[in-house]
Amino acid sequence: MKIKIFWQKNCPNCPKANHIGKQLEKEMTVQYFDVNTVDGLAEASYYNIVSTPSIAIVDNDENEIKIWRGKTPNLEEIREEAAI
Repeated sequence: MKIKIFWQKNCPNCPKANHIGKQLEKEMTVQYFDVNTVDGLAEASYYNIVSTPSIAIVDNDENEIKIWRGKTPNLEEIREEAAI
């Protein structure tokens, strides 16, 4: 299981999402995608991400488990959905 965080430089709420990602790095794989890059935009398109911040929980086969689009859940919500 892994966490994917979609962010962009000028997003006022993205630092909070990235901070939560840093906390989760101790427990699982966390990947960060800047949607202003080609790779980040491609990954965001795959998961239908159109606003930042967005956080996705995916399994090891890249299948979506839960996605929060355009908002940042708290750490406990993510842990609960990821069954950490």
